[in-house]
Amino acid sequence: MSDRTTGLVALGVGAALAGIAFGAAGGTELTRTSVVEVLTVLAAGVVVAAGVAWGRRGPLYGATALFLFALLAFVTALSVTWAVVPELAYIEAGRTLAYLAIFAAGVAGARLAIHAAPAVIQGILIAALAAVAYALLSRVWPGTLAEDELSNRLGQPFQYWNALGTTAALAIPGLLWLGTRRAAGVVSRALAYPGVGAAILAILLSQSRGALAAAAIGVVLWLVVVPLRLRSLPVILVPAAFAAAVGAWALSKDAFSASAPSLAVKEDVGTEFGLLLFLLVAGLFAAGFAVNIALDRGLVPAGMRKHAGVLAVGVAGLVALMALASVALSERGLTGTIDDRFDELTSETDTAPTGSGAARFGAASSTRGKYWKEARLVFEERPSVGTGAGTFRVARLRHRTDPSVTGHAHGFVPQTLADLGLVGLAVTTLLLVAWLIAAARTIALVPRRLPWGRERGEPPGPREWTAERVALVALVLIALVFGLQSAIDWTWFVPGPTAMALLAAGFVAGRGPLAATGEREEVLGVRERMAERSPARLVAAGAVLLAAVLAAWTIWQPEAGDRATGDALTLLDEGDFEAALTKTEDARSADPLSAEPLLVRASVETQANRESDARDTLEEAVLKFPGSVDTWYRLAAFQLGTLDRPLRAAQTIQGALYLDPLSTPARQLFLDARARARAKAIEAAKARQRRSRD
Repeated sequence: MSDRTTGLVALGVGAALAGIAFGAAGGTELTRTSVVEVLTVLAAGVVVAAGVAWGRRGPLYGATALFLFALLAFVTALSVTWAVVPELAYIEAGRTLAYLAIFAAGVAGARLAIHAAPAVIQGILIAALAAVAYALLSRVWPGTLAEDELSNRLGQPFQYWNALGTTAALAIPGLLWLGTRRAAGVVSRALAYPGVGAAILAILLSQSRGALAAAAIGVVLWLVVVPLRLRSLPVILVPAAFAAAVGAWALSKDAFSASAPSLAVKEDVGTEFGLLLFLLVAGLFAAGFAVNIALDRGLVPAGMRKHAGVLAVGVAGLVALMALASVALSERGLTGTIDDRFDELTSETDTAPTGSGAARFGAASSTRGKYWKEARLVFEERPSVGTGAGTFRVARLRHRTDPSVTGHAHGFVPQTLADLGLVGLAVTTLLLVAWLIAAARTIALVPRRLPWGRERGEPPGPREWTAERVALVALVLIALVFGLQSAIDWTWFVPGPTAMALLAAGFVAGRGPLAATGEREEVLGVRERMAERSPARLVAAGAVLLAAVLAAWTIWQPEAGDRATGDALTLLDEGDFEAALTKTEDARSADPLSAEPLLVRASVETQANRESDARDTLEEAVLKFPGSVDTWYRLAAFQLGTLDRPLRAAQTIQGALYLDPLSTPARQLFLDARARARAKAIEAAKARQRRSRD
């Protein structure tokens, strides 16, 4: 690919990924997420169709991983049939379909342009650094960019700090690639330095320990695998020093460390923080420029070049030894300290406060152990297939020991076991293994002395570290860094960083071995392949486009149902009962798996004085959606408040209390029903006494 084509592709990829990141935000708002998912599926469908029609011929690399991803999407969609709340499983199926489309687009992109790895990396960097820059600037102008952010931790534009930390962490391998490219200009390589500094600073100020650990592992793997250590070390060490200094200053301020700082507190340090950001970027660019000038002019001693790898390993080993020594000489000793930290991390009960600010990075305590316990209890109810995709948030209510609210198990494995059981875990494990094998083949980590580790006619022996191979390693590490962090969090549910990682993973899987570059289909360009016009391929591409449209329509249905129920409520406020009832039917047609249209219909019937119809509708909602707390509560509230049947209400509300024993509204309604029943009994007794006296 020419530099111009690479730049255009990078801009297109970056714009698409940034649109997903900023458009879907945290992935918690149905409307925003649905719009992004629909557009993503349609755009990915176009890319996949182009790959089918005009992609290179030959083995379909990544086919196994793609099939297993499709199988995961199928199991997710099928879980609607057994989910405790079918609507949540349906929404989760739409999310998984969108993710499958992104992965498939990555595979197809590799078949369309086998040498596009640099463009993909640059596109990912554009999107990731845009999110990082927005997050950092949100503390320079908090009143404009983050007025509603209550936490001291950076979380914009995702409204979740760990998602931001993960986005910054997955950008670092790409920035290492950018800063070590021999063929790139000095300015291009120098830009990697402020990029790494901003990414590290974002991780520190998001206070995401998981993202920090994942980023560190990614850097170590880069230094171990890629033989560009002399160029890599300054790219990571110089920005780390700058970012650590700015981070230490920021974490000493209440705006970045106090619990729920006010907007005024954040604005007080905004100007100073902005000045430090400017100095960070300018200083790191200057440092990067100077380092690269020295490297290009041979000003670095040959001995240092030769022993850079040994130096890197030695420094890492020295740091590790110092850390182990300090722990070993502590009061609890090495094993005691490790046991304590492990117990803090996995404790199923409340532990010591995690803390905030810089102290957070030295603590191992968290609430994950509690959520993992709840996920285990949910899994034990249905170990084979789980309670349905995305239903942990509801299924956990029976097992929670405090009123805490969370929608996720804070760990991919616990969440998968709870939602999809052993079947889901088996499929995701096979998918991971298939992708790792594909990635190892692509970046030539499989020894060529093995028959399945080399292409036909390729002699055994070490492979050359070409620029393309280094770029592919960066893409692999982008996906791995995301996977490491999301294994202990719910970042998978945030579309922005997930899309970046899946695109990288898909391209790596679809690229195929580096040796497969001399075949006929690689000699032909995309234009030449388009001129061939294979009818069979064009028909298959048309089928892909049709499937994308159907998938987009399917994803949109929950949003269509939600809009129809909103219209029904508007009509109810206007007193147009018949039109409101019609809208509830439209909502049911669009999304028959949601209880909300029935509940809204019951409200319309109640205000229209159709109490019998309202009762029947609410009873239908309970029968169709027995796993929903809302259906039980609404029926009990209707029985108590409208029908004045407190004993029946007290019986009905026990269904809600079974599903969520700690529900405050359900508990209160139960007490109100019992109190009303006693009052009615007293009134009846007094009436009988009056009749007997008369």
